[in-house]
Amino acid sequence: MRDSASADNLAAHQKSTPNRQHKSPVPLSQFPLKDGLADTARLASKFEEGQDVLARWSDGLFYLGTISKIDKHKHRCFVIFEDQSKSWVLWKDIQTGKWDSGGEMLCSICQNESSEPPNEIVICDKCGQGYHQLCHAPIIDPSVIASDDKWLCRQCVFATTTNRGGALKKGPNAKALQEMKQSLPYALEDLVWDQGHKTNIQQCYCYCGGPGDWYLKMLQCNKCKQWFHEACIQCFQKLMLFGDRFYLFICSVCNSGPEYLKRLPLRWKDVAHLSLYNLSVIHKKKYFDSELELMTYINENWDRLQLGELADTPRAERYEWILEALNSNLNMFMSGKEIKKKKHLFGLRIRFPPAPQSSELLSGREPEKASHEIKIKGRKATKPPHSSRLVIAYLVLLALLPRDLKLGQIVELNLRINLSKSRRSRPKGGATAQKIIILDIFGRSLYTICRRLKNFTSLKSLGQHEQKSGV
Repeated sequence: MRDSASADNLAAHQKSTPNRQHKSPVPLSQFPLKDGLADTARLASKFEEGQDVLARWSDGLFYLGTISKIDKHKHRCFVIFEDQSKSWVLWKDIQTGKWDSGGEMLCSICQNESSEPPNEIVICDKCGQGYHQLCHAPIIDPSVIASDDKWLCRQCVFATTTNRGGALKKGPNAKALQEMKQSLPYALEDLVWDQGHKTNIQQCYCYCGGPGDWYLKMLQCNKCKQWFHEACIQCFQKLMLFGDRFYLFICSVCNSGPEYLKRLPLRWKDVAHLSLYNLSVIHKKKYFDSELELMTYINENWDRLQLGELADTPRAERYEWILEALNSNLNMFMSGKEIKKKKHLFGLRIRFPPAPQSSELLSGREPEKASHEIKIKGRKATKPPHSSRLVIAYLVLLALLPRDLKLGQIVELNLRINLSKSRRSRPKGGATAQKIIILDIFGRSLYTICRRLKNFTSLKSLGQHEQKSGV
């Protein structure tokens, strides 16, 4: 699900130290404002309220949406997606298709209409956008202009090759993607990162330069420390799990060619941690039955976990190892008995993805600590039912009850059945017993509805209400 996420509501950030020289660094934003307000107005003219666009989400993929509002100050649009979720999306992450600029063909990057060798404007054969040879990343070779072959811009190459589970590995566009990934469309050293190097204030990640959530399906390059979307990576053999960072990954830019990927070993406590984290992301709750839910998830995703030496563990022995890991790491896992729930329920003390312990990955770095709860973005919670709906439910409930019973009798009988249950005895035989059994169902619902409506707070006030109303 997509939901609103502001690009400027981040914690304090610090500037990252450049690790190396990058090929053809391009200005950080795809829309650099060299001429102030004039360029802002020109850029904003690309967007209109009610316009259908493709907006890149934090998973690196484009989704169809409609622009509802335009914020010229922060260079973003409020987009309503097909599933009715809503979000502010930066201009750099919106693809509009062909742009009518009054007859002039402008470069989508620098907004300049000049087109002369060796920096001519080249038109994308798919989206119709224009790009200067030197503005596009990578730089457009002069042979493209002389050739009659179709040419796709960087945005369109990524839009046609990126997928959930990993980008295409075969086909002409897949080859073009690999070439595009040799350079980044922004200057990596200009990004301003938080202390843990997980988020940057520009919301600029991966080869695509789009937004991202490091704690979902992204990998961090072991050299440049940038985060990359699963959808943009071409070397995956298995679908990635949420928050699964147990990989040694080197991006195409750092590797000067195809990406490098190596699976890191997991311990049983890592398996339990990663699985509980995924369950919490999927089901939006904290506690899970260790056998019925946790082990079911682990067994169903056994191949995706890629457990190496642990992969040969017989199915009958897996639960014993997981249970031992849960009970032996109480600083990490929380049992239900701690909050007076069933002891076989377990959850994470802090919802935070597990960190690899490999010396290859952690060399020169401080051990990571989960200092805060990860809040998973999703559709906003729906509002509670309006009180009028509760009133209707209340009236319907009363209509279903025997007409000769008063409200006080209903509550009294409901209390009687609860009392009889606590004594492990139930009245036997006769119409009274049948009424009590029926009223046990309706009485509980009625009491809950009345509490919701705040019509009474105790049986005493209910009795007073009954006397005054003459029921």
